[in-house]
This record gives sequence, C-alpha cells and structure tokens, in this order.
Amino acid sequence: MFFKANPKADKTSVNIAFYSTFIFWSGFLLLNSILDPFNKSIPIDSLTLLLSGLAVFFLSEIVARFFRKRKGRTPN
Repeated sequence: MFFKANPKADKTSVNIAFYSTFIFWSGFLLLNSILDPFNKSIPIDSLTLLLSGLAVFFLSEIVARFFRKRKGRTPN
C-alpha cells in the first residue's frame, strides 16, 4: 500500500526466502516446545529470534538469487 512494487524483483528467490524463514522459525519453535517439558527451553528473547529470522530471510534470498543467476533463470 505504501510501497511501490519493484518490477525487477525476482519473485522466485523471494518465495524461497519466505519458505526458508518459515522453516527456520517453525524448527526453532518445535525444538523449544519439545524441550519445554524438561524445563530446558532455549534462552533466547523474541527480538533475537525475529532478527535471526530476518537474517535468514535476506541471506537465503541472496543465495537463491545467486544460484538462479548462475543458471541463467532470472530476468535481471
């Protein structure tokens, strides 16, 4: 709504990054819920979890874009 759509964005790389971030957060929460009954939850706060998920998103987008450009599958 406030941002213009980027016509040069590689939507496939962004989708790969979305899935990578979702799997990262899901795996972390699953591991934390498994360890919770043993009172050994992972000592991490919400901000650190959020920022690590954003780092996973941006890094996986960069890696996906690199491999797609290397194979010649991107319009850029």
